[in-house]
Amino acid sequence: DDEGFITLDPTADPVQGARQVMKFAQALLRHARTVNMPHNQQPTVVRVGIHTGSVVSGLIGTKLPKFSLFGDSMNTSSRMESTCKPGCIQVSE
Repeated sequence: DDEGFITLDPTADPVQGARQVMKFAQALLRHARTVNMPHNQQPTVVRVGIHTGSVVSGLIGTKLPKFSLFGDSMNTSSRMESTCKPGCIQVSE
């Protein structure tokens, strides 16, 4: 809108959205392996945690604003990522 806010499509298909998120995560893992770490030339290995739920977003800071997400869903996905095996995707039920 005129103030810069975006609303989500209330008619969006959640199953299709979940598929798109999983495809993105798989592509992320696949492409990360093509980038070598500069200090040891080994392929980059990342972990992905996926959880759904409500979040609040916003810009934090004035000199160098950063986009951030907040909420229990974000905290859960962070824990999913941090406890995941490297090179894998961990998804909550």
